[in-house]
Amino acid sequence: MSESAIEKHGRLNFNRLRSYAFLLNLSRPLGWMIAPLVFVFGFYFSGAAITYVAVLQILLLSIPYCAILYGINDIYDYDSDKLNPRKKHFRLTERDKELVKRFSTYISGVLLLSSALSSNLQNILCMVLLIALSYAYSVPPVRLKERSPLDSISNGVLFFVVFGLGYSYGGDVWTIPLKIYLVAVCVMGIHSFGSVMDYSTDKKAGHRTFAVLFGKRLASSFALVVFIAAILFSNIETAAIIYYFIYCSILFLISVVIPSEKLALYLFRLIFVGFIITAAAFIAPYLYS
Repeated sequence: MSESAIEKHGRLNFNRLRSYAFLLNLSRPLGWMIAPLVFVFGFYFSGAAITYVAVLQILLLSIPYCAILYGINDIYDYDSDKLNPRKKHFRLTERDKELVKRFSTYISGVLLLSSALSSNLQNILCMVLLIALSYAYSVPPVRLKERSPLDSISNGVLFFVVFGLGYSYGGDVWTIPLKIYLVAVCVMGIHSFGSVMDYSTDKKAGHRTFAVLFGKRLASSFALVVFIAAILFSNIETAAIIYYFIYCSILFLISVVIPSEKLALYLFRLIFVGFIITAAAFIAPYLYS
């Protein structure tokens, strides 16, 4: 092999590694666990037996799906991200945008194929809706992210759809209990609260998020109200989940009293940590039974 060929081969390998590293970073490593855990909740709730296709979907809902969800979002959030101190270390070039679009198209096809392999119509419909909503949230002209309160509602629906993907393996999605619908409303509340921490940058960029449209206190208040309603009316019997709802309600109340964007960021991180701990406490009995 000639020296120029070796050099070209080295550049190709470097570019390939850079692309992989870029997509991993783009997929928000802290978010890798969320969709798989919600899927597992639905799966165990339905009483289904584990299958290879279910395991495949759990894996696809981690890094690959996150790269779609957050990657497409970053492409169309470019203006606000330039103003956001939390995201100044991460910039999308035109080349990066094309990479994200190609990867998202490819993974969307793989996700649909995984549903086809399940031979389950409800699973297929849930997957189609998941992919459609993931794009509709960020991509114009729909861009639900700037159509509050549809931005928060769409996130609650995404939770329900992922839960339905898992539930479809052992139950009828149309029979999912009311308590799960209330949990989906709680996810809407978490999303509305999450818009508080980016209030200033979203407002400067002209993004009409929940907090920008209704105000920071109302965004936190909505989250507080729906979580209190879930505690009172969901009939959830799992202690870990009830404690988590109470824990989140306290954090939302703090934000209502002190509507600071910086404080909201720290509180949002605490909500995420609490979710992981609660999920572990919920799943552990099934793993050791």
